[in-house]
Amino acid sequence: MEGIYDTQSIAKGLLGIMQMIPRSSLSALYSKLEDSVMRIDEPMQLAIIGKISSSKSTLVNAILGKNEIMATGQKEVTYNVGWLKYGNPDSDIIIHHKDKSPVVHKSPKEFALWSTQSHNSEIDNISYIEIFDDSEILKEINIIDTPGLDALRGKDSQNTLDFIQKVRPDAVIMIFTKSVSENVLDIVRQYNAGSSFNPLNAIGVLAKIDVLWQETIERDKTALQIGERMTKNKLKKEPILQKTLFNILPISALQFLASSTLNDSTFTDLENLSRSDETQLKRAFNSVTNFLKPELELNLSIPQREHIVTTIGLYGAYLIVNSIKKGNVRDTKSARQLLWEESGAKSFMKVLHNHFGMRAKLIKMESVYQSIQQTIKSSRGQAKDRTTTLLLSKVEQRISELFSSLVHEHKEYELLYQLYNNERIIDEKEKQEFFSLCGERGSSALERLGLTTISSAQDLVDKALDREKYWRKQVALEPDPEEREWMNIILTSYSRLRQKLQLMKYQYEQSKAFLFNE
Repeated sequence: MEGIYDTQSIAKGLLGIMQMIPRSSLSALYSKLEDSVMRIDEPMQLAIIGKISSSKSTLVNAILGKNEIMATGQKEVTYNVGWLKYGNPDSDIIIHHKDKSPVVHKSPKEFALWSTQSHNSEIDNISYIEIFDDSEILKEINIIDTPGLDALRGKDSQNTLDFIQKVRPDAVIMIFTKSVSENVLDIVRQYNAGSSFNPLNAIGVLAKIDVLWQETIERDKTALQIGERMTKNKLKKEPILQKTLFNILPISALQFLASSTLNDSTFTDLENLSRSDETQLKRAFNSVTNFLKPELELNLSIPQREHIVTTIGLYGAYLIVNSIKKGNVRDTKSARQLLWEESGAKSFMKVLHNHFGMRAKLIKMESVYQSIQQTIKSSRGQAKDRTTTLLLSKVEQRISELFSSLVHEHKEYELLYQLYNNERIIDEKEKQEFFSLCGERGSSALERLGLTTISSAQDLVDKALDREKYWRKQVALEPDPEEREWMNIILTSYSRLRQKLQLMKYQYEQSKAFLFNE
């Protein structure tokens, strides 16, 4: 799904449709189209939603691979919505207010001081803040970090819900802790009417799996194994989750972050810790409380232990120390790699890239389209005369024609949506084949074609051509026009993939000839 989208033509088409609309009588629709023109070229907006202390801000920092882009800690400091955008990290933080008063610019240092010293009335008036960072992912995806959805913090929770309703993010990561049966889904649906989240734009995360590990008496399973078992069981027991989320991924945000930020000094401390008495170590790893007890004779001071708990967590320390003792981890780089794999980060980032990153622009345009359609529906319900009703029907038709002119990926997206929501029933094997073809199982050509090994680039071309011929035959033999419609989508997808592979194979051979005279 790497099509090139002519967003300028879409924006131009929307401007043309705006000229059809009387601003006075259809002001909501006019404003929605005006907003859509501005949004169409912006990065996809990805909101991270969950309860208080569910590792939302830590996960944001981990995705960016940097400490303290978003404030974290036991004290709930994310009382306002933080909108992360691409830019200079030293740029001022921009504060937007609920009462529409002028925006305020503060340097990151000024904001940190102001946010801890300001009176409640000033804090309560914040709608959201804009924060800038130069992480590459922010060029395609803006990340929106939200306050916790928790009834005990009504104002913070309401700020999140109001913002979701107003901005309508294009996609969402829903974070759960311990149990995925929390009311996060119900709350989001309530305040996102008309633009429901679905498996194409929503991913679930079971966070703090390291805490789940700490709560087990027997340490015979890794945190990742515990989390994977829990998420599989919940997805089976609660069909609504399958209908709403692409998947629920177990993760420890703290170890995920440490996979980028662990430094040589901390690793040296962990090496020293690994040389402590085995009995003392076993007792220490029973709990954070034990780990910090002065009476336990470990080769680290209490401040050093506190630093480890804060930066990599008890579970992270346990993983690295055990691997050092076994000889599997010898330096900071290999320790980071261990955390990357065991925290769930590897699987999470693969899904984030494949599911959101590669179709960020398409999700953005689909979000814009659905938002416009919802406004048309609302306007039709408020229409007071037949002329307005007829005009809205004409506008709706023009909007549909404008967005249906998108490249083939739009049709792929629609078919994926239908399959995820059981609106179209096809053979399970063919369904899974289409999921792979669209990059749902991995973005490489190998994964899209359902292959595990190949001997040459020609193998990829041959496989794509073989499936293209198969689906061309299925289309020719199918008498039902509705069935041929979805079959043609798969056929075209294979044809486009085969053409791309042939081009890349030619370019690869030309490169080898130039570089190595082969």
